[in-house]
Amino acid sequence: MKLPTVTIVFNRLNSKNKTGMYSLHLRITIERNSKYVPIPLPQKISTSDWNAKHKGDCYVKNSHPFAFEINQKIIEMKNKANDVIKRHYLQNKSITFDAILQQLNRNSAKLTFNQFAAEYIKNPKEKFELATITKYNTFLKHLNDFNKQVQFNDLTPELVVNFRTHLEVKLNLAGSTMKSYFDKFKKIVNQAEREGYLDYQQTRFLFTDAKIKVNEASRTFLEIEEIQRLIQLKFKQEEQHLERDRDLFLFQIYTGLYYNDLKILKKDQLNEKKGVGFFLISRRDKNNNKTIIPLYKFPNSLRIIEKYSSVDKDEELVFDAKYIIEDQPYNRNLKELGVKANIKKNISNKVARHTNAQLWIRYGTAREVVSKMMGHVKSETTEEYFKININDVEEGVKHVNFKDLGL
Repeated sequence: MKLPTVTIVFNRLNSKNKTGMYSLHLRITIERNSKYVPIPLPQKISTSDWNAKHKGDCYVKNSHPFAFEINQKIIEMKNKANDVIKRHYLQNKSITFDAILQQLNRNSAKLTFNQFAAEYIKNPKEKFELATITKYNTFLKHLNDFNKQVQFNDLTPELVVNFRTHLEVKLNLAGSTMKSYFDKFKKIVNQAEREGYLDYQQTRFLFTDAKIKVNEASRTFLEIEEIQRLIQLKFKQEEQHLERDRDLFLFQIYTGLYYNDLKILKKDQLNEKKGVGFFLISRRDKNNNKTIIPLYKFPNSLRIIEKYSSVDKDEELVFDAKYIIEDQPYNRNLKELGVKANIKKNISNKVARHTNAQLWIRYGTAREVVSKMMGHVKSETTEEYFKININDVEEGVKHVNFKDLGL
């Protein structure tokens, strides 16, 4: 049997970032299979500070402010790995990754799984949207509330089941919410395994017993008569804030935009096609997917733009910032509007988007056209979906006339 090798790897993914600073890993290779263990660093290393030829034990050049500490940590971890290899060799025992990694994890910087998760979120291996980062941080908060010192050796099926119970019983979270957090949990565990903190034998059945039941989501949307009641509302002088948010909510219904998309909507995204009317061509804040929305189908939408646009001609945004409030008070006002319009449903800004989709679907608009207007991405969507353009949307909605309904 060929003896395992232990080498030091700089920037193992060969990635490039704006800082130009990268991490170090211990690479352990057994019979052509390798695992990587991150070396705890007080500060990451630039290419210019890395001593690629590293004669002796000088891996990091003295130009780095923590050269001594980092070189000592490299030597320490490398020696520990080689000590395990030597001990198993002398005892004529087979050498496993698990034996080496357990020794390194037990003695290296006492890194907890919680700390590893925090670092993963801070420096993700892929590009995360802001909403995704928020979910990761919320997962970590719940994990810390459950146990803020989870050691890697503590990660067992029993612990995972207990954590699920904590979310379900103590926090009373819905199945879909728990599943979202467990998806993040699994990704972090997978990364920890790739970096050598966990072994496949430990993780392969880690989540088997933590079954999460997810009920099918029901989407709330408004009927035509409910939208009409909102439109017909009359407001007193002291209720101008409700009138404003009613109008913006109607604009969401007409466009299918989330409130966050509405906040950043720009004037240059309004495009007029001669002989047809205005289209809104933009990208969703959530996933940056392109949308094409036929505004001309909802004449009220242009009146709302005119009513709430900035008087400053140089302003890029469609809606003047003075009319935009935070999400929480906006949703509170929508609930008050629902009561005022005698709508029994729980209204939030998401209801507008669901209502928009339901309107198009109910009046027979083709699915791929609805997808383009909504900026959806579905795994089953065909290549043709991506080829739809402004003319396709125009043609696909010709038969729909919301004007006659007073919308």
